[in-house]
Parts: sequence; structure tokens; C-alpha cells
Amino acid sequence: MKKERVSQGIGFEVLITKKELKIMKYDDTMRILNDIVSEAVLGFKNMLFPGVCLSCGEPSMEGGELLCPFCQTSRFDQANAQLLDACPGVILPSSIRFQFALWKYDKGGVLQRLLHSIKYNGMGKLGFELGRLVGVQLLGLPIFASMYGNGDVIFLPVPLHPRRKRMRGFNQAEVIALGVQDATGLPVAQEGVVLRSRYTKTQTGFSLLERNRNLKSAFVVAEPHKLIGKSVIIIDDVYTTGATTFALASVLESVGVRNIGIVTIAYA
Repeated sequence: MKKERVSQGIGFEVLITKKELKIMKYDDTMRILNDIVSEAVLGFKNMLFPGVCLSCGEPSMEGGELLCPFCQTSRFDQANAQLLDACPGVILPSSIRFQFALWKYDKGGVLQRLLHSIKYNGMGKLGFELGRLVGVQLLGLPIFASMYGNGDVIFLPVPLHPRRKRMRGFNQAEVIALGVQDATGLPVAQEGVVLRSRYTKTQTGFSLLERNRNLKSAFVVAEPHKLIGKSVIIIDDVYTTGATTFALASVLESVGVRNIGIVTIAYA
């Protein structure tokens, strides 16, 4: 059967049949049509159902933000309004230089609903948006500025076990970290640098002792050379007792990481 050469990039070609070429062209056409239809449907949807703030229900900005300007800046109580090295009441181990959270957690309230929507309902865009808000505030934190000025800074999302990540579809800490990266311009550690090596039960409802026991040997640093010599900022959604982030920080310290911080959206 006669075959034709089809370029697949600079210096790379493959031989395919005319039938295969026809299928490729058909697939390209359908992909373009799908993009056009998707844009049209999205525009029609926005016309009929204009975007509203997920927090208060008021119309949101035309830029596509999920929270209105008021809810981004004033709806929730700040967790660290004085920009201290840690939120009031938090005691950190010596291995951790600072802990920062954007807002106070409101159990049973709107913020809890938003965070649950990120974690369990696939609202990755909301996680990114909240991460960006955290990043803007983080730039004004004096101790973070000193770490940034003294060397490389890298953000490390708390890793999920692969089984739990398959269940949820994504890691909420990763999308939050990408939002922080967007606001600060600083990198996020590649997936796989640190692994969740053991599947653990959810921490909800556990005492501090039970949380610590549940997280024993849960993390492993697979590629320490990518973190040593850098200031590593752990990213998660909520800081409660600190058990998860402390366990991760302990593993980081054991391989030689010296400057560690913790950043979350909320502090419970």
C-alpha cells in the first residue's frame, strides 16, 4: 500500500497511508469545530447566566473571577492581619521559620463550603484564584521577603497519595500552589519530588496524637537534590493542628532542607 510522508516537526517525518492521512485531517477538522462550538456555547451561557460570586451571589467581574472584589478583600476575617511570623496562637517547631494563612476558617460557613468545593467538587479554578490571593498577601510578609532575598524559594504542595488523587481527580494543594506561583513568579516543585508513600485515613475528627500516628512515615523525599539549598514553602488548603505540614517539614529537614515555611488559605 502506498504511503506518504507527513512532517511531525523539525527533522522528524513518518510514513502513513492515504486512509490514515484522511483520518488525521478529519480529526483536525473536528477538533477545530469542537473549539468553535465550545466557545459559542460558553458565550451563550454567559449571556443567559452572567457570572455571580460563589461567596455572596452578587455579579462577579467581567474578568471571569469566581469571587467578587468585596469577597476577595473584605468578606472573611484575616488570619494574620499583623503579618507576624505565625498566626496568633500557633507554635512552630524549630525546623519551620514561618506559618501564614490568608483567612480564619469558619466551620459550617461560606469559606468552608468554598474549600470543600475545591477539594471534593473539582473546583480547581477557585483553588487557583484563592492561591493567587494568598500569593499577593505573601509578598507583603516580612519574613518571606527575607527568605526570598537570601536565596532560591520553591513552593511545595502537600502531596496526595496516588489512590486519593485518582479519587478526587486532582490535588487541591497543587492548584493553590499554581495560583501562588502566578502572583509571586516563583516556581512550584515538580510532582514526584516528594511523594505520599503511604495511604492514610482522612485527618478529619482526629486528635493531635491520632493525626501524628496517622502520618508516621507518610512522606518520602524522592529527589532531595531539587530542594536542598532552597527555601521550601509548603502549600496546603487549611492549617489545623499542623500535623500534616509538620510531618512533611520533618522529612524535608532530614534530607538537609533548612529554610521551611507553611502557607495555607485558611487557619482553623
